[in-house]
Amino acid sequence: MKLALLGATGRTGRLLLDQALARGHEVQALARRPEVLSTRPGLSVVAGRLQDEAAVQAALRGADAVLSALGPVKGDAAGVMTQAAQVLVRRMPEAGVRRVVTLTGAGVPFPGDVPGPVDHLFRTLLKVLQGDVLRDAAEHVRLLSTSDLDWTVVRAPMLTDGPAGPVRSGPVGRTGPRVPRASVAAFMLDAAEQGTLLRQAPAVSA
Repeated sequence: MKLALLGATGRTGRLLLDQALARGHEVQALARRPEVLSTRPGLSVVAGRLQDEAAVQAALRGADAVLSALGPVKGDAAGVMTQAAQVLVRRMPEAGVRRVVTLTGAGVPFPGDVPGPVDHLFRTLLKVLQGDVLRDAAEHVRLLSTSDLDWTVVRAPMLTDGPAGPVRSGPVGRTGPRVPRASVAAFMLDAAEQGTLLRQAPAVSA
C-alpha cells in the first residue's frame, strides 16, 4: 500500500513509519522538520505543515490510506487535532482517498463506552487539567465521525515504551490503563491493511 503519514516525527509516529516500511509499504510523510527523518527505501518526505495546502496535497497524492499520529506538542498553538480533521475531511476527497486511521486519547468519549470509576476519574482529571486538549481531541473525533470518509479512530490510554504485544480493543471500560506505543502502531497498520473497524473508535490497551 501507499500510505500518507501525519505526525511521522513524534514518538508513536516514528514507530508507525518504521513498521509500515518494514511491512513493505510506501510512505509519504508530511513533516515540518523533514531533516529528522533519515532517508530510507520506500519513504518520501514532504516538507510542510497542515496549514500548507500544497504540501498536504503532495502527501496525499496517490495514497491508498492516511495514518495520523498527530497530537498536541508543547509550545504549539492549540487546536492541532481539530485542524488535522478539518484538513483531512476537506482534502482527502479531493485526492481520491477515503481511508483514514487516526490516533487520539482514551479520554475522548464515544457511544458504547461503559466507563468504570477509574475511567470517570481519569476523564474528570483531564477536563480539569487539560480541558483544551480534551476538547480539541473530541472535536477531531466529531469531525471525522460525521464525515463521509472511511474512518477509524484508535483511542489509546497512557502510552508506554517497549515492544509490541497483544492488544485488547473495545469500548472504554473494557480495556486497561496502558498500552505500548509499538502495539498501537501495529494495531493502526492492521486496521489500514485489512480495512477493518470502519467508522468505529475502539479503545486499546495491553
